[in-house]
Amino acid sequence: MAAAVVILAASVWWIILPQYSSALQTLGSLEQLSVYLLVLAVSLELASFVAYSALTASVLGTGRPSYLTLLRIDSSDVAVSHVVPGGGATASAVRYRLLQRAGVPPEKALSAAAIQISGSNLVLATLFAAGLLLSLTTISANVYYRTASIVALVALVATGVGIWFLTRHTTRTIQGARVIARRIPLVAEDWIETFLGTMAEQILQLVKRPRRIGLDFILAAANWLLDAAALWVLLAAFGHFLGIGPLLTVYGVACILAMLPLTPGGLGIVEGVMVPALIGFGTPAGVALLGVIGWRLVQFWMPIPLGAAAYTSLRLGLFRKKP
Repeated sequence: MAAAVVILAASVWWIILPQYSSALQTLGSLEQLSVYLLVLAVSLELASFVAYSALTASVLGTGRPSYLTLLRIDSSDVAVSHVVPGGGATASAVRYRLLQRAGVPPEKALSAAAIQISGSNLVLATLFAAGLLLSLTTISANVYYRTASIVALVALVATGVGIWFLTRHTTRTIQGARVIARRIPLVAEDWIETFLGTMAEQILQLVKRPRRIGLDFILAAANWLLDAAALWVLLAAFGHFLGIGPLLTVYGVACILAMLPLTPGGLGIVEGVMVPALIGFGTPAGVALLGVIGWRLVQFWMPIPLGAAAYTSLRLGLFRKKP
């Protein structure tokens, strides 16, 4: 919690306050802020959530809960991750529990979540790499972005190698995981074996159905691209039209860093990275600050009350008579 406060305070002091006067000038120069663009940004963000829950439904496959139930579970998951420091782990536990109560077997809930998160992050890394390639002439001399591109490439390769080894050498992978599990308190070897075995089986089933893999890729890409489009629209609402390369680069690196378990949903980190990065790509300082703040209002803060309402509806509806 202390780290989260320090990071947030540092972002406000070094990033937001220095651009405050520029933001006021930008607002003052706008004769009329387009309400249509603001509504479009909110709609794109909501569509991003819809796409992610569609991905959840696709990964779980047959016998899954209804889409509306999954949408409410995912909304609850996002809300928790945005209010708890390092909330990713806590949110995953809440999501796992809610999926169980909705009738998903424990092993399937865990393995499906692992596949979904790994695949989604793989797509994000790919979009980030595409942004880097499209912005190559702009960032070739920038050590920061060169380092970020190397990190993304390493993550991409490591994920691919891990999936390949798990599916080709499942027994050896499980044996190695059991050895590691013996050295980790509160981690059961049998649980690890069941989890990895189920995950390998689901991946192999996906490989046998290339259309499903294609659908999952499209849904994961839609989730990220719709979110990025909301950022683009809000920047456009304040008068700046960002290129697709810089957009994917800035968005990608911010989302990757937001996964660090330091602050809820990367609060302070995302803003601290995005604003100077956008300025570095030629976005006026005031527009960069207003655009990022506007985007974070719909991307970070809006899901909190929506998730709370979704969780309440689950507790008072579907889960009311369940233990």
